[in-house]
Amino acid sequence: MTDAVTLQGVTKQFGDVVAVCDLDLAIADGEFFSLLGPSGCGKTTTLRMIAGFEFPTTGSLKIHGQEMGLEPPNKRPVNTVFQSYALFPHMTVEENVGFGLLMKKLGSADIAERVKRALDMVQLTHRAAATPKQLSGGQQQRVALARALVNEPEVLLLDEPLGALDLKLRQAMQLELKDLQERVGITFIYVTHDQDEALTMSDRIGVMNEGELLQVGVPQEIYEHPTSRFVADFIGEINLLPAVVVDHETVRLLGNHPISASTGAASGNEVTVAIRPERFELYDLDEPIPEGMNRIEGTVSRRIYHGDVFYYDVDTPAGVIEAKEENRPGVELYEVGERTIVVWAPAATSVVQE
Repeated sequence: MTDAVTLQGVTKQFGDVVAVCDLDLAIADGEFFSLLGPSGCGKTTTLRMIAGFEFPTTGSLKIHGQEMGLEPPNKRPVNTVFQSYALFPHMTVEENVGFGLLMKKLGSADIAERVKRALDMVQLTHRAAATPKQLSGGQQQRVALARALVNEPEVLLLDEPLGALDLKLRQAMQLELKDLQERVGITFIYVTHDQDEALTMSDRIGVMNEGELLQVGVPQEIYEHPTSRFVADFIGEINLLPAVVVDHETVRLLGNHPISASTGAASGNEVTVAIRPERFELYDLDEPIPEGMNRIEGTVSRRIYHGDVFYYDVDTPAGVIEAKEENRPGVELYEVGERTIVVWAPAATSVVQE
């Protein structure tokens, strides 16, 4: 099966500034793919090159096997949804959705049929006669989606479309977007700086920084097994501890403390050990610890209550470790100043280099 979008050796320069550097990426047909990274990392430039609003300086860009790198936007089988919905305030929902088809001079019966189908997709048929000011933010966002989908694109590009919504509505719309993509079955390419959005919705994620694509993988792989310090630090909460490789299954933390980990690096290399706070468990000093687990003693320096979880800072010879434990009946609370043993599985330990 032909990939929906393929970029090979794509570089984009603006004068002396390299916005995207030698990017190789293949996005499968029917995939929900997210480009994730901080502002200025090159993700929006990459999306704009796929849309045709920017042209690659070098490299190949194909959509379903057809070279599109220098084709204008109107010659590409894509549509884009932006953070600003740009709905016409004097038009009804139905008129907004059908406007592009009207400009293409389609027949009225064809327009009516396709508009109804698009509004059915976003579950807004009952608001066809409403104007944008009569809609909530989430409904306006769905109108913008319908306006893009009515053109029956092969690929839908989404540039931070939920950024203008409040937190609860944004979270609800994340699930709606993913459901919509599965119903429609076309490729969605989604640009965001919000890691929660990317983890929630994506089939795969590409993490970018400073114009480079650092890692591509399914959400669990990106979260559980980052391949660089940047990806580890950017995605979620994490402990980053300096270490030195002893052998292929052991590293030594500060304080001359050995732990088990799959290293993938040569002996003597300086690396960073990355562990998620929720992977730690706190044990009493005299409590039996399961065999094969990593452990290090420390003193609780801070405890923070977050409702569903408790966060602990534990001072250890390897540095301050942040642990997160679920707030549930029977879980022992540790007090500030109390000694404890921080315990975690070797498999929860990622060893990354700069």
